[in-house]
Amino acid sequence: MTPLSCPSCGASYRTSDIDRTLAIASCHACGAVMDLKTRTPADESRLDALTRPAPPPALPLPEKFTVAETPGRLEVTWRWFSAVHVFLFFFALFWNGFLVLWFGIALAQGELVMALFGSLHAAVGIGLAYSVLTGFVNRTRIALEHGVLTVKHGPLPWPGSGEWKREDLAQLYGEQHVSRGKNGTTTTWSLNAMLRDGRRVKLLKGLTERAQALWLERTLEGRMSIVDAPVVGEMEK
Repeated sequence: MTPLSCPSCGASYRTSDIDRTLAIASCHACGAVMDLKTRTPADESRLDALTRPAPPPALPLPEKFTVAETPGRLEVTWRWFSAVHVFLFFFALFWNGFLVLWFGIALAQGELVMALFGSLHAAVGIGLAYSVLTGFVNRTRIALEHGVLTVKHGPLPWPGSGEWKREDLAQLYGEQHVSRGKNGTTTTWSLNAMLRDGRRVKLLKGLTERAQALWLERTLEGRMSIVDAPVVGEMEK
């Protein structure tokens, strides 16, 4: 496409020469001012190309992510497993092994109070064991197909799966979460959506890297033709 040029000197306009609010173009070469209200359809097309925001640079694929593409479908998957799950495996083994010993002694001695006291710890142990198991076998799968964004966790059941239609999504954005405890500070990220009715929903949580949230936001917005806009509370980009 031929660039939009100054009618006086023929120099190509630069982006900084254009003021769409005043509907004028001031030539950087000769200073002549062009009234954009009189532009032709061809000029309009050239003007749009000149003032259209440049697409953001492509981001590298996060290390844990695997992408599969077919016509009309994008799928991103990753495993939950990390070195933390190895530590938690041995911790859960010790915790639940101790409780087995505890209940064995309590039942052998007929100590009902002792057994009841251990029941709360047993519930914690069962939850911990299940969480560790999901870390070893589960994956998260995000699919975008026919205008529907789907998030699934499995094969073991885990909360957070859902479906959202493209026409209901106004904006995607990442959010940082900092948890402070006795053992230090933990930082995670989530991928959220601003719906067209003004509500906010959390699409994904527990992402371990800022780059994961940013890559998902930029990639999915690009595939759904959502123009990125700032959202109050989003993470720094």
